[in-house]
Amino acid sequence: MKKIFIFLTVFFAAISNLSAQTTMFTSYTFNVEPKNEQTVLKLYNDYFGKKEHLIKGVSVSLYQNHFKSNDDATHEVIFVGTPEAMGVAYDSPNDASWKLFQSELSKFCIDGESGSGTRLSSFGDESNTNYLVQDVIFQKITDSKLFKEKFDAHWSKNLPPNTRLILGSLSRRMTDGTTHYVVVSHKDFSSKFKFKPLNEDLQKEYANSVKEIRTYTKSRTRVLLGKW
Repeated sequence: MKKIFIFLTVFFAAISNLSAQTTMFTSYTFNVEPKNEQTVLKLYNDYFGKKEHLIKGVSVSLYQNHFKSNDDATHEVIFVGTPEAMGVAYDSPNDASWKLFQSELSKFCIDGESGSGTRLSSFGDESNTNYLVQDVIFQKITDSKLFKEKFDAHWSKNLPPNTRLILGSLSRRMTDGTTHYVVVSHKDFSSKFKFKPLNEDLQKEYANSVKEIRTYTKSRTRVLLGKW
């Protein structure tokens, strides 16, 4: 985890283009052996469980990846907030406690990939309830404006209960061409396995309307381990 804050150039370039956006994220994946999973979770709990280690307006979520492609890491940590709050977080000097936290993590974690992006649309329950299971679907979109219009028109009326839906863009194109992501959040696995749109005919119409501008690249399912 030594590289957790390494891609600052990309990050601040993203911030400079976010005047019309209110929420952004940065993410870091890493691999942990099964025998060390509880140790890593405890390190995160011990550090971010202290209010003095949190930045106002920035949430921290730790996930374990389950149904995933072979090249996905085992875990992912995601920071979400406004551009202003995220800027404060990244500008803050690294004190001794942060350096110790990173040093301890490095004993059990192998760094994966980093990324950043912007939330474009969100639908569903707006309470503070934690939704434990997320399906993350990565896509290559060739006409982002048109896709967002169709996405919003469909999902604003067709999302089932106990579900949250987010559309976001990545600040840099991935090597596989991915430009956007969709996160479908479920309260639990039972909700995930029962998920289907309210109107399947409308779902087919929507899918047909975007098939020429959308290509799926990969997907994974992750489970929330902790949120601070």
